[in-house]
Amino acid sequence: MCAIIKRMDKRPEQTKSKDAKIRERNNPLWKVVLTDAAGVGCLLLVPFLGPLPGPGGIPLLLAGFGFLAVNHDWADSAVDYVKERSESLRNVIFPDVKWIQWLWDIFCVLLLVGGTFMNLQVEHWFWKGISYGVMAGSTTLFLMNRHRIDWLDKQLRRTGKK
Repeated sequence: MCAIIKRMDKRPEQTKSKDAKIRERNNPLWKVVLTDAAGVGCLLLVPFLGPLPGPGGIPLLLAGFGFLAVNHDWADSAVDYVKERSESLRNVIFPDVKWIQWLWDIFCVLLLVGGTFMNLQVEHWFWKGISYGVMAGSTTLFLMNRHRIDWLDKQLRRTGKK
């Protein structure tokens, strides 16, 4: 019973902070509709691109939630949740063990060579698309291993500063 009362006490504070956030945003209606439509469009494409090789629907899922997070607190908290959990998941998949890092590097290079060979050998547009997905996926895995993507992000952010 006390827990329910404590929750009821916290609700007005949370509502005030959400109202304050909404007032801070005060975007024009056309911007809200446009960003929401882009977010929903990205989320609707996820089931169709998810099964394809490579990153597939994951970037679209994140982009969709990113667009929706501009105007909605629930999407903003979902993006924060993914950011917090993705670092620990990346450490599980790509541990700081040298022989595992070398295996990932060899696997990525073989995947890239296989995707390139497939792209050169096939003529049908569908298989060309699959080969592009394999090459993009292998590049993404290569950048995620050994935290290369963090280094690249740091270098790109440094060049933007003057």
